[in-house]
Amino acid sequence: MNRLHLTVAGHAVNRFCPLLEKGVGLTVRTGCTLRDLLCGQIGISDEYLDQRIQTLFLDARPVDDVDKTIIYQGSTLALSSAMPGLLGATMRKGGRYAAFRESISQPAGGPDTSQQSGKITIKMFNMVAREVGPRLLTTGVEVEGKDLYRIVEQLPQNLSESIRAVRLNDQVSKADMPAFQSLSKTRLFFTVTVHNEQS
Repeated sequence: MNRLHLTVAGHAVNRFCPLLEKGVGLTVRTGCTLRDLLCGQIGISDEYLDQRIQTLFLDARPVDDVDKTIIYQGSTLALSSAMPGLLGATMRKGGRYAAFRESISQPAGGPDTSQQSGKITIKMFNMVAREVGPRLLTTGVEVEGKDLYRIVEQLPQNLSESIRAVRLNDQVSKADMPAFQSLSKTRLFFTVTVHNEQS
């Protein structure tokens, strides 16, 4: 897998948040609770998880209890702040309408809680993507090159305004469209550093 590191201008980092909406790959310790995953491994604070992340879906099923729901190898976890309307209220974790969707909710616990290294897909939406996403991109995620290429296509024509430096497999590379296009058919381990404008 190719390893791509971008140094980007501070104003441009959120332009890469659509990668999180599409879904990025993470290597984590599986067989643990969602709270342990999000707070203990990813670094989200307990307060942020309890107050800001109001809607969670694990393998397309809504989650109510992050302290009892287990993450497994190959799982897909989606995170969002509060969604509007009745649908948002119904899908909110532990909300008053949770009983109406009991048949589709993610069951707590599971038969196997042995912890081991595994890969999951994580998706983030709205304010969660903008507030937590940049930190996740700094740590590193797996993305499809074609998804990154689509984002780079939407940046200003002079890429150096947004992308200050590129390293591909630890070698300095050019910030130009042919370089990103050449990666569009590969899977990447992708990291981002925000450029310090004062330096």
